[in-house]
Amino acid sequence: MKKIVLVLCVFVLFATCAFAFGGKPSKSELRADLEEHSLVVFKNGEKSVFNGKGIKPLVDYLENDDFQGAYVADKIVGKASALLLVYGQVKEVYTPTISKSAVKVFKRNHVKYRADRVVDNIINRAGTDICPMEKKVQSINNPEEAYKMFKEMFENFTPASFQ
Repeated sequence: MKKIVLVLCVFVLFATCAFAFGGKPSKSELRADLEEHSLVVFKNGEKSVFNGKGIKPLVDYLENDDFQGAYVADKIVGKASALLLVYGQVKEVYTPTISKSAVKVFKRNHVKYRADRVVDNIINRAGTDICPMEKKVQSINNPEEAYKMFKEMFENFTPASFQ
C-alpha cells in the first residue's frame, strides 16, 4: 500500500513539475476550463483565462503579449481565430469546434491543433449565416494582415463594423 501511495505521489509531483516548466495541459483540463471561460492560455507554466465573445479576447491578448510557445484553448476556432493565433505564434490549440478553413490555416503554418469536431463554417450567433468575422477573412491568408484589420476594427468599433 505504501508503495502505491509513493508511486502516486511521484506521479503527481512529476505532472505538476511538467506543467510548471511548460508541460502540455490535458484535453480534459482544457475542456473543463472552456466550460467556464472563452479563452485559456497556458504559457511559461502559467494559466490565464479570458471571457468575451468571438475573437475579441484574442485581439485584446495580442495587444499586450503573444502566444509564442503557448497552448491555447478556445471555444470555437474559425479562420479568423486561426489567423490571429498564428500571428501570435501559438504552439498548439485545442477547441471543441474548428472550421475546415481554420484547419487549412493551421496546416499551412505548421501549428498543431486538437479538435472534437470539424465543421464546414462557423455560423453567426443567430444561426442564420456565416459568422461576420469569418466573412471578413475569406480572402485573407496573411496572419499579420488579419490582426491589423481586426485591431483597427475594434479600435473604431461601431455596430456596422460587424456586418
